[in-house]
Parts: sequence; C-alpha cells; structure tokens
Amino acid sequence: MKTLKRNLLLTFASSLTALLLSGPAHALTAGQFDFSDLSTQYGEPKVEVNLNANLMQIIGHFADREDPEVAEILSKLETIQVRVYDLNEELETANAALDRVSNALKLDSWETLVTVNDNEENQKVRIFSKSTDQVIDGVVVMVVSPEKGGGEAVFINIVGEIDPANIAKVTDKINIEIN
Repeated sequence: MKTLKRNLLLTFASSLTALLLSGPAHALTAGQFDFSDLSTQYGEPKVEVNLNANLMQIIGHFADREDPEVAEILSKLETIQVRVYDLNEELETANAALDRVSNALKLDSWETLVTVNDNEENQKVRIFSKSTDQVIDGVVVMVVSPEKGGGEAVFINIVGEIDPANIAKVTDKINIEIN
C-alpha cells in the first residue's frame, strides 16, 4: 500500500511539474499580448516602451495636476507596451509578421476593430480589442508603413479597463503617436 501511494504521489508530482513547465513562463492577463518573438524577425526594436501599473500611477499623479480626466483613465490601465522596428526594406517580412500576429489574436478571441490595406501606399493597419463582460481589457494596434529608406512596423498593446473614446487622450498624454 505504501508503494502504491508513493507511486501515485510521484506520478501526480511529475504530471503537475510537466504541466507547469509546458505553459508560458508567466501568464498573460486578459487584454495582454506578448510581442517578444517579434525581435527574432526584426532584430532589436528602435523604440521599446514598457509602462507597468506602477509607472502608470506615477504618470497619473503628474497628469492629475494638468488633466484629472486623463489621470483617471491612466489609473485604470495596467500596461502599455510599444515596439517600433525598422523594416529595412523587408516589406514582405513585415506583412507576414503582421498577418501572423493578427491570426494569433483572432485565435485568442480578439475582435477585429479596424483593418486597412492601402495598396497605393503599401500600408497596413490592424486594430484589435479583447473584452470581458462589455469592458475592453486590451487593445492591440499594428501598423506597417514602408517609406523611402526602409519604413517601420509599429506594435502597441494597451492593457486595462479601456474606454475606446479615451485612447487618443492617453496616447497624446504619454506622447505615443499613432498615425
């Protein structure tokens, strides 16, 4: 009987360990999307912004003096991540990455809000949101914009309780420019 209990305990422990190790190193919250694998495709980002909840509170305190409404909006946000990559004239690679991320978002039940395919300018824009009980938990904005000299790909993830009407106010306040 001791051997059976020991074997069951060992089997349970090894199964639990395998389950824990098979998942991501950290769980993503609702509305969060991991852009970390983009660096394998693009190299290092030319701009990387990672604002967590603590930094959002600090920014909110500064904003409170000038614009209490923006401070209130910021208090409901958990994370803002921005990645800007040089295209290095690799438009097809950039479009493939945008399509891959778009497909991953759709598979994870993100809703497509905006799709722009400007064939004349070779620009693509995708905006997705993820909601729980009529509250937006996150927004992902992706832009591929080629220009002479290379162009850039921009990936933005805003996580927290989001009112879409307030996104422009937040991005203006922390100087994130969305064309």
